[in-house]
Amino acid sequence: MAVKDQYDEIFKVEIEGWCYGLSNYPGEIFPGLIHRVIKELSPSFREALEHGVAFNILEISQKFSKAAKYLVHEKEIAFSILSQFPHPASLTEDAQFVMAQIIDQVEQTYGGALERLHKKWGWEKRQAA
Repeated sequence: MAVKDQYDEIFKVEIEGWCYGLSNYPGEIFPGLIHRVIKELSPSFREALEHGVAFNILEISQKFSKAAKYLVHEKEIAFSILSQFPHPASLTEDAQFVMAQIIDQVEQTYGGALERLHKKWGWEKRQAA
């Protein structure tokens, strides 16, 4: 699937900007700060999926961990990013395919990604009902 509107470049710049900001943060780095930054990126993750950007979540997790001076493990960051993914029903079929590719990276490396997402989406569905 082709990337739409060169969004991969925009997404890359945004990730690099956040990593730069974290690595130069004047205060103390703590897990809550990293998770807050990831939450701020939630709309960007959705846009990446919708624009066909099958980003390397493991590489991004590694960059964020390094920017956080390795105080937050890559695995925790990867699962935090996944937790920001929208319910698949709210995406197009193409975006769902891209999301599946990204989730598979985490599933292959750490395991448990699909199980966590199914629980999250089930909980969200029950809250909406």
